[in-house]
Amino acid sequence: MAERLQVESKVFETHVGKWRSAHMGEFVLIKGEDVIGFYESLDAAFDQGSQRYGMADFFIEQILPAETVNISFVGQVA
Repeated sequence: MAERLQVESKVFETHVGKWRSAHMGEFVLIKGEDVIGFYESLDAAFDQGSQRYGMADFFIEQILPAETVNISFVGQVA
């Protein structure tokens, strides 16, 4: 994907911050510089992309929190 979908990836990175407030957890479908829509599931976004663009490239990404926290617990077993 280094060269493919660079435009779409840039659109996503540019706008994801503002999308988090209204579309957290949803999947965004982007083609070129056009944001096609937001979908509740990956399947719904993929179906829409496939219907519109067939086998051509399109971009889907889930809108997630900016930071993810991983917590590990270490303890002793008695």
